[in-house]
Amino acid sequence: MKLLLCLLTCIVFSAPAFSQSVFSVVRKSNKLATAFKPIVISRSVSVPSAQLPLATRVCMARMQGTLSSPEKLSIRLNTIISTAQIETQFAIPRLNRPENIYGGYNYLRTMTKLSLKLPNNVEKAYQETWQKINLTRTYNGAHHIVNKTTLEEIFLRMKEQARARSEEFNVNLSEMQNNAPAIFHRLHGNPQFNHIFHNRERQLQIYYRSGMKAVIEDFFEQVNMVAEESGGLILQVPQSVIEGTYLEAELWCKTFNLRWE
Repeated sequence: MKLLLCLLTCIVFSAPAFSQSVFSVVRKSNKLATAFKPIVISRSVSVPSAQLPLATRVCMARMQGTLSSPEKLSIRLNTIISTAQIETQFAIPRLNRPENIYGGYNYLRTMTKLSLKLPNNVEKAYQETWQKINLTRTYNGAHHIVNKTTLEEIFLRMKEQARARSEEFNVNLSEMQNNAPAIFHRLHGNPQFNHIFHNRERQLQIYYRSGMKAVIEDFFEQVNMVAEESGGLILQVPQSVIEGTYLEAELWCKTFNLRWE
């Protein structure tokens, strides 16, 4: 538990001037913890003032449905340097369908590992599923919706373009990849569906034509089409998860200077 708390505290979604998210534990459950005594997380987001409406929507969406009481949100403006700081608190989620959780890659991996440490925090029907997920980082683990290799190619081109214009380039590739939008999905790792989960060329083509939002839209359209064709064997990704992913992804794009749309 101590290691997980340390990892959680160190999840820093950052760019040189602003941070997409910094998460830290503000209230820890005791040994008798239940779903009604959750671990409560504080999220700090620092953005240019112009991005305040988007960042507020992102934070509020994360707080909706939280078990923490009362919900907390505070906003501080620095008019001198035109920045905004948003602080929110929300509870570690109770786990059910893996596809019901959204967020950045590091958030999904660390938050769910921490959540699994809480007694009675996994719905009975999904306990075996989450045990399998927790055993691996690859086949059943959190999946980068935008592949790491896709992001590396975009990063290298951005760096080359900045050099050609004699501009400073301070985007960190590892931070970009670790905080990229991610999902848990039962078809991830199945070779039959590699064209959906690992298709670098398709993603690059869509990104340079229409932006990152279109890449993510294409992914959800493909996995939901497979779900529809399965006759109920595979469930579709919930609309709430899709919409939440779009919000987080847009803030991520604007943090790391990626094209959104």
